[in-house]
Amino acid sequence: MSKTTLGFILTGMIYLSLGILLGALFLIIPELRPLRTVHVHLNLIGFMLFVVFGIAYHILPRFRGRPLHSESLAWFQLWLANVGILGLAIFMGIGVYTNIPAIITIQAVFGVILAVAIYIFIYNMGRTLFGAEPKEK
Repeated sequence: MSKTTLGFILTGMIYLSLGILLGALFLIIPELRPLRTVHVHLNLIGFMLFVVFGIAYHILPRFRGRPLHSESLAWFQLWLANVGILGLAIFMGIGVYTNIPAIITIQAVFGVILAVAIYIFIYNMGRTLFGAEPKEK
């Protein structure tokens, strides 16, 4: 398995751990329940989507019988997606407990970063699956 695949799967499991921990804390500390959106993002995007990225990067090129278009682009996507989800989760959490108008703008910036990372995956996988056939040597 590539380091990118392992990176996505490892970070996905870390986000699952954080999401489940936060969910369990809702039962112990009810005042944390307004953080439900953070909990959902950690589980659905952080865990589910990251694991899907990792599995897709490993399996789909093999199903197509082609190498991945760009491993370095996939690695960049891993880091960009982590910046996006972490920033979004942190500032969503801060936004729940503060009334600072700039927080919404910061959340939007991290949301855009995450969206760009997702579009990088779509581009990289699209080029892998539907791009020109690799030239034989």
